[in-house]
Amino acid sequence: MSSPRQAPTTTWLAAAPELPPLDGPAGTAERLLLLLHYGIDWDHSWVASRRSTYWDHHLPDRIRIATYRSGSSLDRWWGLVAEQLESVPNLDQRRELTILLREPAKPVLTVMRLSTKALVLRTQIIAAAYRKARRAEKAGSS
Repeated sequence: MSSPRQAPTTTWLAAAPELPPLDGPAGTAERLLLLLHYGIDWDHSWVASRRSTYWDHHLPDRIRIATYRSGSSLDRWWGLVAEQLESVPNLDQRRELTILLREPAKPVLTVMRLSTKALVLRTQIIAAAYRKARRAEKAGSS
């Protein structure tokens, strides 16, 4: 019998244990932003050439605008922001995404709208910590 797979966001979050965990709608929002970020093709998308303004401009603006344009639908929010940022999660990420998109939408969208900057900062910290951990892991295996 195989063990259940760990959700991709759980792996990424583990790289930044200094951040207190977020629960409820904030936790769902954070995980959605991580899936959004890691679904971007950093070699070939338009976002790749705008890394210098991604964290402070492109990502937060698109997150916030999509919360207003999506009504009360996480599916619609995801569709809007993922299309704009050309985020295409892989199979494991899509499995987790299907679960997260079933959470009650209004509280998650409200957290995204009111705490965009904090969520983006957390996503940035987690991404940097995960990247550092991967580099250390690769250096250790060489």
